[in-house]
Amino acid sequence: MPIKPKPFTFACGKCGWKKVTAPQSDCLGPGDWYERCPKCGNQTLSVRRAGWLEGKWAELRPWR
Repeated sequence: MPIKPKPFTFACGKCGWKKVTAPQSDCLGPGDWYERCPKCGNQTLSVRRAGWLEGKWAELRPWR
């Protein structure tokens, strides 16, 4: 049975890029997970669970 993951916040300490993602299912697709910063290419991103407000905003946006 698929389990929807909680929203995540990705942040780059080098350039300040930040992205909150809210995957629709446990099968992660493009834009649901980041291995490197799309802005500067930094491979050391901080990943944390999104706060309540950040998570709800990401879930309500139909665009990504």
